[in-house]
Amino acid sequence: LTEVTSPTLSHPFILPAMASSPSSPYLELEYWQKLWSSQPEEVTRGIKISAGVAVGAAAAYFSFQLLKKALGKEVWEKVGVVSSLHIYPIKSCKGISVEQIQLDKYGAVNDRRFMLQCQESKRFVTQRQEPAMCKIKAILLKGGSIQLSAPGMDDYVVKPRFTPAPDTDLVGVCVWDDYVEGVDQGAGVAAWLSMFLGKDVKLLGMGPDFDRPTSKKYTPKQSPAQAAYSDGFPLLLISNASLADLNGKLSTATPPSSPLPMDRFRPNIVVDDVTCPFAEDTWTRIRIGDQEMAVAKPCSRCKVPTTDQETGERSAENEPTKTLSTYRSKAHVKAPCGDKVDVFFGQNVCHFSPGGVVKVKDEVWAMRIRYPWSA
Repeated sequence: LTEVTSPTLSHPFILPAMASSPSSPYLELEYWQKLWSSQPEEVTRGIKISAGVAVGAAAAYFSFQLLKKALGKEVWEKVGVVSSLHIYPIKSCKGISVEQIQLDKYGAVNDRRFMLQCQESKRFVTQRQEPAMCKIKAILLKGGSIQLSAPGMDDYVVKPRFTPAPDTDLVGVCVWDDYVEGVDQGAGVAAWLSMFLGKDVKLLGMGPDFDRPTSKKYTPKQSPAQAAYSDGFPLLLISNASLADLNGKLSTATPPSSPLPMDRFRPNIVVDDVTCPFAEDTWTRIRIGDQEMAVAKPCSRCKVPTTDQETGERSAENEPTKTLSTYRSKAHVKAPCGDKVDVFFGQNVCHFSPGGVVKVKDEVWAMRIRYPWSA
């Protein structure tokens, strides 16, 4: 027998000697019986009490969870109203404010259905690399054409191609970790965009069989689970109260910063009349009009919010990222995603079914679980 001294017991814990057999003695019932019978009464009594406490605590926890599930009642509570809606026909180019959005399986119709591809790297191009993209305006014309305009350039009208031309193949492109295909929109618009940006790029559009699943980890089963050329999810939601809170902190920053407009964060759905800043952090399921949606995860922010969406200039003070890092980091918001240096503002949202419409002034409702003992 071998004695193992414990600082918490007056008697040593006695460990029987290991047998010199090729198989581990810890796998033999006889070993454990011998171990138990060799212990002083104080040790066995302490082990029994500890085990009983652990079992009792576990039973109480799971009983409480079952009770909550049995007694909890799902209720819808009004949490705000839609104040504005936005689409971005070309990823990272200027957005368009609209009175309503039609939803298909990818999100808002006409939202991020086109994007730029760098011909050198074969990767997608955004304001992260080319901040001047914010000055490219895409206007949707009747008949489906798109009119492009930018400072110092003549307007250019492109008629979208949704299937490859006879002499053109689908173009493969990487969007973050996703490899997807796009339809080349032609040499003319490529030359126009390349001239403005000073970089060799193509304009790609989604084809009829475009497939880009959203993350299974965060996407509810009820969702179509598809994204267009957005960063990863169909829709982005932010409340005006959250922006007002950020602007309040920016006004007292060192040096102080002017209030930022909502376009810095490029949301699809902006909500007003919420009870407090970042109330959207607490929403898990919402309903807007006749559309039910899941709030999937907080949105980590890159350098785009530091870019003035009118001039393309970056903030010399790295705002609002610098201020957001003081209270909206991964640790602050307990985000289930991102790195510890990331900041979060807004919520990624997945709608449950295509075909619906969301309108400005629609009420926003959040699902709550109400218990008999709650107020």
